[in-house]
Amino acid sequence: MRQQFGTLSVALALFMGSALQAAGQTVPTDRYLNHDELTSTVQSLVGNHGDLASVESLARTHEDRDVWLMTLGSGSADALDARPALLIVANLEANHLVGSTTALVTAEHLLSGYGSDDEITRLLDERTIYIIPRVNPDGAERVWSMPGYELPFKPHPNNPDLGGMNITEVGSDLTGDGFVTMMRVPDPDGNLMVDPDEPRLLREANRARAERGGYSIMIEGIDPANVDAYVPMGSDGVNLNRNFPHEYLYYQPHVGPHQVSEPETRALADFMFEQVNIASVITFSPYDNLRSLPPTNREVPEGVAPGPPAIPTNILSNDRPYHEYISERFREITGLDGDGEEGEAGSFAQFAYFQVGIPSFTTPVWTLGEGDGGNGTRDARWLQHMDDAGIDGFIDWTPATHPEVGEVEVGGFRPNARVNPPVEMVPELARSHAEFAAWLGHQLPEIEIVETTIEARGDNVFMVTATIENDRYMPTHFQMGTRVRTNRPITVRLMPTDEMTVLTGNIQQQIQRLEGMGARETFQWLVQAPAGTEVDLELFAERAGGLQSTTLTLR
Repeated sequence: MRQQFGTLSVALALFMGSALQAAGQTVPTDRYLNHDELTSTVQSLVGNHGDLASVESLARTHEDRDVWLMTLGSGSADALDARPALLIVANLEANHLVGSTTALVTAEHLLSGYGSDDEITRLLDERTIYIIPRVNPDGAERVWSMPGYELPFKPHPNNPDLGGMNITEVGSDLTGDGFVTMMRVPDPDGNLMVDPDEPRLLREANRARAERGGYSIMIEGIDPANVDAYVPMGSDGVNLNRNFPHEYLYYQPHVGPHQVSEPETRALADFMFEQVNIASVITFSPYDNLRSLPPTNREVPEGVAPGPPAIPTNILSNDRPYHEYISERFREITGLDGDGEEGEAGSFAQFAYFQVGIPSFTTPVWTLGEGDGGNGTRDARWLQHMDDAGIDGFIDWTPATHPEVGEVEVGGFRPNARVNPPVEMVPELARSHAEFAAWLGHQLPEIEIVETTIEARGDNVFMVTATIENDRYMPTHFQMGTRVRTNRPITVRLMPTDEMTVLTGNIQQQIQRLEGMGARETFQWLVQAPAGTEVDLELFAERAGGLQSTTLTLR
């Protein structure tokens, strides 16, 4: 259940918000924000732009924190509920803090641009923008309380001190550097070898090329042979971005005991179905489908009998051209290229497209670019990129003694070094993503009644014609939207009156979807009624303008 902003939170936010305003900075970008700082920043944004923004609690977490939902746009609450809406979701993974900062910068970019930037002003006058800057506040707090670990999970309420891990994953800091990284262990049965091209990395030995393995790798401090712990399913921490229904990974660690098992994910899923004006989604998460497009579902060749229905796992062919164009514009606006990580099964972005049926885009904000790190493995490219950029993201291998295993080497990538960029890189990254979000908001579909005609046929018989048009880029529904049937058809109704009889044409007529860029559809009714009769004509398109009506006079 969505809640109002609590009194204690308000007081805290106002106090901290005043301090931020005094410093002349609403969204801090010189550091990543804990929950109290994020709360105060959200409240400051809303307080500074109260006529354009509101905030409410979408959910309360197990540790009693609010998941904040911001609503941006001008006009009444009813108008905001009806307009086509863009939803921005961030920080589903506990440690993906750059996502929450980017979401807040996007909010500030839009709010501060209203009245001075024509495109932003038009956007907030015609569209609704929902922003959830941090879905996982409980997990995010572990970045500060457990800085030595890389934890995308929220903690389980039965084991909050483990931060989302189970006892088989906790590890220990053997070298005293404050981080739990990895151990490379000499092992005659191991199939890993030191990479001759990059000695800081291991790779699998190719025996066919006369290569010999000699190492195993494991979490620093953990010897799997000596770990004996029963972990009930669902009792470990949950990665919220693996807790959604599409391709949910049953019985796997860190996915939750069942789909949308957590208060945060259940509230977000409910919001998606309740707020039927949401026409597209952007998720800031480690996964990517903007720099590197997902594959298209294979079509059944003509003349070949289709097999049993399968759950789609790739973008449908009719949706792909739109995705390709939006991806091109993303790269142009942000200046980013390269390829990101593929989407994770059970992710929110997949749920939004495959089960809600709306355009869904996800970007990590920061990842390897096309020219970063050369042509080696992804780990080798990260290493080279960090070296070139002067990022202290790798801990060199250091000899250590493990109490059971013996002599080992400890090192590897610094926790979260490949997740969140150095803070000095954040302002430019966040600004470019804010500009993309503003552009995407303008592409959302919007249907209008653009022409009506009434032709008298004699004997009080009239031909009523109405034409609707979608003048924006996106179609009213993606192909997936019509396939999953969670999106209602576009409906045009000639409302009945006592004086009018419909002679031909259904009084309510529907089409499944309408393309964009000026696509039109015309509807006709032949009716009989006394001249001068007034009739209401209604158009309903839930994700493309809501309910609209106009009154016609038969004459």
